[in-house]
Amino acid sequence: MAQNAVTSTALANHELIDVAVLETVDLALLATRESTEIEKLLRAAQYPGLFYLDLRNDPSAMQLLADLPGVYSVSEKYFDQPHQLKVSDYREGQKPSQDRGYKTSDCDETFEMAYDEIVKGRTPLPGVLGDNADMLRKFSELSHSACLTMLSCLSDSLGLDKNDRLEKHHRQTESSDSGLKLIYEPSLASKGQVGDNKHTDSGTFTLLFYDQWGLHAELPEAKKWAFTAPVPGCALINVANSLQRLSGNRLHSPLHRVTQPVDGFAKRYYISYFLRPEHNLQEMWAQAG
Repeated sequence: MAQNAVTSTALANHELIDVAVLETVDLALLATRESTEIEKLLRAAQYPGLFYLDLRNDPSAMQLLADLPGVYSVSEKYFDQPHQLKVSDYREGQKPSQDRGYKTSDCDETFEMAYDEIVKGRTPLPGVLGDNADMLRKFSELSHSACLTMLSCLSDSLGLDKNDRLEKHHRQTESSDSGLKLIYEPSLASKGQVGDNKHTDSGTFTLLFYDQWGLHAELPEAKKWAFTAPVPGCALINVANSLQRLSGNRLHSPLHRVTQPVDGFAKRYYISYFLRPEHNLQEMWAQAG
């Protein structure tokens, strides 16, 4: 497949939009170390740094897909609550790099639950999230496991030895800021109202579920921005800054943003799992400047 290929798609209102043509990588084949699939993973992680992860053939990941409607439903119930109730879930005293608990901005509302807290530490979740804690905990575990499978395969394909393998900085025995984030980011009455939110992700991998158009990625070789289509049965994977750095810039963290292709308010939810490196590596990088 040509890297950074773009095609055109007509939406329901017949408007044409540019859509990124991305690789689809099968998690089940990665789990069995199928060489052709690992090569495909490496190509996609090098450029454009975005690809679809097919979860439909992996027995464990199939549970992610089974629980996804429930996670969307929990997200809607949580964010539909009165503002003052959600604000009570704001977490004081966090590091600037952390997003745990409830946060709100001009364009979205989020609630992030750290892997260390809800899986390893079993920290209670508030309200409707707590009522569904087992599902959210399992969703986090399975998402984390999928990310580690990809990381291990990339270590193999990059020819990294024991001391340099990417998993070395993502050990489950060590603390990190990995976590599951629920995101409410509605589309607006006019697409011209959407603010500039271009960014790269700061972690290792972002695993993203969504069912509406909105994620827009820069494809440098095509010299275009293009939407990434929602694909049933798949998560969109985004290589992030820490992985680009750990790979010696052999892997690419893409510039992207959340926008909308057409006018019109609508509720819109994203379910993200962020794999992030261990705190000790982040501290070492911070000291190095």
